[in-house]
Amino acid sequence: MIPLLLAALSLTDVLESVERHYPPLLATLAERDIADAELLQALGKFDLTLRAGVQSDQFGYYANERFYSGFEQPTQAWGSSFYGGYRVGRGTFAPYDGKLQTRTEGEWSGGMKLPLWRDRALDEKRASLRKAELGRALARISIDQQKLIIIQMATRRYWDWVAAGRRLKMAEAMLSIAQTRDELLRRGAQAGQIPPIEVAENQRAILQRKSQVVEGTRFLQQSAIDLSLFYRDSQGQPVLVGDDQVPGMFPDLKTIEDIQVARDLESAVSRRPDLARFSVQKAQTEIDRRLASNDARPAIDLGLGFAAESGTGPVRRGPRELKAAVSFELPYQRRSARGKEASAAAKLRQLDQRERFTEDQIVAEVRDAVSAVRTAFERAQLTREEYRVARDLEEAERARFRLGDGTMFLVNLREQATFDAALRELAATQDYFRSLAQYELSVAAALR
Repeated sequence: MIPLLLAALSLTDVLESVERHYPPLLATLAERDIADAELLQALGKFDLTLRAGVQSDQFGYYANERFYSGFEQPTQAWGSSFYGGYRVGRGTFAPYDGKLQTRTEGEWSGGMKLPLWRDRALDEKRASLRKAELGRALARISIDQQKLIIIQMATRRYWDWVAAGRRLKMAEAMLSIAQTRDELLRRGAQAGQIPPIEVAENQRAILQRKSQVVEGTRFLQQSAIDLSLFYRDSQGQPVLVGDDQVPGMFPDLKTIEDIQVARDLESAVSRRPDLARFSVQKAQTEIDRRLASNDARPAIDLGLGFAAESGTGPVRRGPRELKAAVSFELPYQRRSARGKEASAAAKLRQLDQRERFTEDQIVAEVRDAVSAVRTAFERAQLTREEYRVARDLEEAERARFRLGDGTMFLVNLREQATFDAALRELAATQDYFRSLAQYELSVAAALR
């Protein structure tokens, strides 16, 4: 039976899995639902209110029954509200309760209330609604911020896993070289062509390299476990990726040019969620300031209403009435409103300073990330050249041994030096991709 070969796991596969199944990201997405629910709650302050009731008085001197029903509808237009209703009162009523009595077919009424100064441009209900709408924007910003961090973490775990896989393959290749020549050395020693100590030296190298394979296996297992937190199956369960899914090589390395840095730095200021958050927070605080300013104004309210009775019965009023009223109210000292307004103004100044410093931090983070990427790139180039030189020296030492002008000890030293140089190149390459992930986080590349 031919074994099934699995395709190498790519970074795209991991990030797509994160988008669909990573629990902390899915938990963050719930913030959008929470914001929608809070917006619905704020809209509830403009719900239509219905009222109805029945009252009866049968055992006193005056026997009567009363029924009423009505509605009230607040609106977002200038803080106005509308009301209407129907009531009927039958029986006998005390003179001071005469207004409770209606004609036989009852009384219809309706009207509106309109603030002329306080609560006209903004009131508490509309302020809550505007802040809830901004809350949806904050939820989206929070989701974006968490998404960036999670993508950076997943990217780093992926490159750690790739590096661990490459390290294990290098250790296995070193072990294979020593094991392959073991039989040849034994034959040479039996034929008297080389001293037995060379066989023993190669045996020592085999044991050392087996230890390196064991160590490399542990590193790969650990990194696969860490990666499984981000790479999940269709049911959302962690997947332990097999050793055979490690990519054969890293992608090509390239440095970051100054023109790209300038472009990314400019866009980072507009894309970074931690900076965008301040705009929304300032908008919410400005609503608080406007509401406090509103509360300091006099309340001058206009009321218009009508009432119409029909049927038979005594005429105590009406049968049709149009009513108008103007009311005035002013808390004389208004300390509460002034205190709230001063507090909101101070918070706005505070947010301005924090926004300014956050922008400075973003610029510093981008510059530091660029420095890290460029340094890692340069180090990777140097370690690659070091590895090439170490490999040439290894081949030269191996040729000397075949000519009888060297020892297995020196060959092993050269091979170990090549392996160490390869590990340094691998570490530099790994550091490059980890630094690149940090750079992409700093410029919010995932939000393009």
